[in-house]
Amino acid sequence: MADPAEVLRDPITGREQRGQMQRDWIAASDECDRQARAALARAAEVLAESTPGRPPDTGLARAWAELGQGWAALSHAEAVRSIAAAAWVVDQAGVNIFPA
Repeated sequence: MADPAEVLRDPITGREQRGQMQRDWIAASDECDRQARAALARAAEVLAESTPGRPPDTGLARAWAELGQGWAALSHAEAVRSIAAAAWVVDQAGVNIFPA
C-alpha cells in the first residue's frame, strides 16, 4: 500500500493511487469486521459451553469479547479513513457535492 500522506498530496499521480488506497481501506475494514464478528461469536460459544459442575469461563468470554470490540474499532477506523480521504479529494478538487 502506498504512503497515504504522499498519495493525498500528489494531485496527478496520486489520483489513481487514491482510489486504490480507498479500496484497500475498505477491504481492511471488511476484514476487521469479519474478525470482530468471529471473536464475538467465540465469546458467545465460551459462555454457552456446558461442563457439568463448572460455570462458564466468563474471564475467557470477556477476553474474546474485548478482542471483538478491538476489531470492531479497527473496522470503524478504516472506514472513517476511507471516507475522510474521499472527502479530502472532493474538497481539493473544488467539487460541490451539494448543488444549490
